[in-house]
Amino acid sequence: MRLVSFLASLVVLVSFPLVWLRPPSGDVTFLGILGRVLLPQEGFEGAFWWLNPSSTGSIFTFVVFFAGIFMILLGVLFGILGGRLGPGLGIFGMLIFTLVVWHFYGNDLPNIIGEGYLLALGGFLAGVMFGGGRYL
Repeated sequence: MRLVSFLASLVVLVSFPLVWLRPPSGDVTFLGILGRVLLPQEGFEGAFWWLNPSSTGSIFTFVVFFAGIFMILLGVLFGILGGRLGPGLGIFGMLIFTLVVWHFYGNDLPNIIGEGYLLALGGFLAGVMFGGGRYL
């Protein structure tokens, strides 16, 4: 087991109940996003409740967003199991997550990022830099 990947993934796991985004519609946690994406009660549009209602969202955006969330979860799982690939996969998932949020919020993105998002990003970055880096 690689200790740094394990510890970095635990940091990311701790960030899940913290606020990831602060859009005008209210604070959003990763667990809240995950619950709305996996168990949409209001249909397809209900999964995007936290996104900017004035911008456009399509099924392609939803699929890409779901792929990013899935990669974040796989990154945490692989990291907890001790794999060096976990933080790298998590960074890629965070990139996709960020691009989708940026698509909806544009230049307002830095203003809505919460501490959970920054903690998760820092955990994955630490896992990549100190957990093997070039040997991923």
